[in-house]
Formats: sequence, C-alpha cells, structure tokens
Amino acid sequence: MKRLLASLIHAVGATLFPRRGRRAPSPESVRRIVVTHFHYIGDVFFMTPAVAALKRRFPNAVIDAIVKTRCREVLLGNPHLREIVCFDGLCNDRTREPRTDWRGLRALARRLCDCDLLVDFTGVPASCALAALIRPRWSVGFSKTGFGFVFDRELWPAPEIPLVEKYNAVATLAGAEVGGLMPAIYLEDDAVPGSAGILPAVESDALPQNQDARWIATSGRDSCCAAKVSRPEVAIHQGSTAPPAGKTPALPGCDILLHVGAGFPLKLWPVEKFRAVAEHFRARGLRVALVGGPSDPGEIVNLTIRQVAALARGCRVYVGLDTGLTHIVASLGVPTVAIYGPTNPRFLPRWPNERVVWIQLPCSAAENKQHCAAVPPMRCGYQHRCMQQLGVECVIREINECLVASSISSPS
Repeated sequence: MKRLLASLIHAVGATLFPRRGRRAPSPESVRRIVVTHFHYIGDVFFMTPAVAALKRRFPNAVIDAIVKTRCREVLLGNPHLREIVCFDGLCNDRTREPRTDWRGLRALARRLCDCDLLVDFTGVPASCALAALIRPRWSVGFSKTGFGFVFDRELWPAPEIPLVEKYNAVATLAGAEVGGLMPAIYLEDDAVPGSAGILPAVESDALPQNQDARWIATSGRDSCCAAKVSRPEVAIHQGSTAPPAGKTPALPGCDILLHVGAGFPLKLWPVEKFRAVAEHFRARGLRVALVGGPSDPGEIVNLTIRQVAALARGCRVYVGLDTGLTHIVASLGVPTVAIYGPTNPRFLPRWPNERVVWIQLPCSAAENKQHCAAVPPMRCGYQHRCMQQLGVECVIREINECLVASSISSPS
C-alpha cells in the first residue's frame, strides 16, 4: 500500500513539476556539495563511505553536511567535510519527533542556496522539500516516499538492500565510485578528557536498583543464535591517519565495556542481565564497566559517542546493543559482541572482529526485511520476546570467544 501511494505521489509530482533535463555537472565545475541526512547515528555513520567517495569524485569541492544534533559527533574531525550544520526541526519519524519546523527549513534553505550539488540520504517528504527549496544546480536522492521527482536523479531503494549499499548507490548517482571505502569515524587524542578518573568507579555495583518496566526480563527459555561473518579488513582511523591494522591506541579503562543504551525501547536488553554479565566476569578478576547515553538511568555513567568509542579502544571486549555506537566501535577493530532483537543483522555491516547474538523467532524480521513488524510503530505484540528471552549465557559465551581470540584467558 505504501509503495502504491508513493508511486501515485511521484506520478502527480512528476507531471506538475517535470524535470528540466539538466546535465550532470563535471567534477571541475562543482565547488560546493551539500549532503543531508536526518535519520539516526548509525545511518549517518554508514553514510561516511559515500561522503568520502563524493570528495574523491569532486576534489575541488567543499562538502557541508546537514544532520541532526544527535549525529554531529559521528562527523566531527572528518577530513572530507568543511562544515557540519545541525538542524533538528525536520521530522523523519512521526512516532518519535515533533512536526517539521517549516519556517526554520526555509531559513536553512536560504543559507545553502549557493549549492552546486545536493545529495539527500534521507528521502522523507521534508528532506525532499528542503532540496526543492535550496534549488541546487543538480541533485540526487532517495524516492522511497514518492517525492523524488524533485531530484535530477533519484533512487527507489529495494527493501532487501543493506543500508550501506543504499547510501553508496545514491553517491553513485552523482558519479562517485565507492569501491574499497568503509564507514569511518575520526577520533582525536583528547576524545575522553579525564578518562582515567571515570571508569575505575563504574563497576557493576553502579547499576540501577530501580528498574523501569521496560527493562524487566520475563520468564522464558534462554536461547540464542550467534554468528560470525568474515569481512574485508577494517580501517582504523584516528584524526586523518590510519594506524596499522590491529594496532589500536590503548586508553586507561577496563577489560570489558558494556553499553546498555539504545535509541529505541524495543532494542533494549534488560539491565539486570547486563548486571549478571558484569558480575560473572568481575568474579573472575576482570575489570568491567557499564556506560550509557543521556537517556539512560542516572546511576549509569553517561558518556558521549566519541568518549565511549575512545574508551572502547583500550578495552579487550565491547558489548553493545543494535546501535550506531556498536557499529562505530566494531569499525575501530575492537572485539565486539552485538546484541540484536527487532533488527535483522544481515542488513548491517559486520566486521571480522564482531560477533552477533540474535534470537530468530516466528515474529522476527523476514529474510528480506530489515525490521520486524514492531518497527516503525514501536509496539510489540509478542512481549518483546526477542530481547527478553535472550539469555545471559549466550552473551557470556560470545565474550569468552572474543577473549580467547585475543589470547586472553577467561574461565567459562
């Protein structure tokens, strides 16, 4: 039904606003590129290979990125960008965000009016409207909602295509070649000021005692599906240079870093199970720390994306949920255990150093779907079984595998 409606919108829009048949600009003529992405942290991280490819295709151009404030840290220090503009007034999820600030959107468009090439990685109606308001010399973008008629070239993304490939395909519409590029974050040496004084006090005793209902586990048989997929070697970036493979700068911290937060309640694993994991390894003499984000319980230390990523480089194992931060840490070469629930992990990049824990249930995402039926309405009719039934033993076993793989002994 959604696809039919999008096709109808596109047909009407293309009739009322026909394309002018403009030619693609030559690399020499492009002086300013604007890339827009108003989704989430992981999405913006997955966009970085496309940004690098655009810079490679248009070496004389400056690239400005328009993202939401929550994603700014992902792009800080990126050598391919001149400016990062944050705009939170664009709604891309009606279930979680206020309506679009159209006055602010018009003001933003006036600021970007001297754009030679616009690349939209969002594809929602408001981001397409922004592209129309900017009136660039040339533009490419998604047409998943039917509003792609505003672009000179558009992409109707197939639902079974992984995210990184979708974003790379949009860059290809602009003539860029993305081959060999991987998602990357660029961390400075001072990403974690005072880190030596943060983690020693963050042990499992710091876990919250008052559980929110959404964190409480229900009874159920513990089961899991763990997978390890080999992928090409991962580039490790610090600033604008890449240290040799396998050589990640060590920071003071802990042996195992557990990140309990997620952007959606459906992706959360009960905190009491994180507690059990922490206590298991603490009892064997390993240092374990738990961190979260701004929305996590107050007893858990809240750090920024870049602070957690920098701390994780000095850890032996990182454990996180299906979040952009988990993908970022894995891309840095840190041994990572990723816990999935409503998302099909086949749609996301997997790194040689990453192990995935995921229960496949009858209600899980289909083979050709990125999410289960609970996303995007964010309502699960099956008591959140994919996360509630995922056992502590599964996660402990994968952590042990990571420790063994890095030549660190850990009793089972």
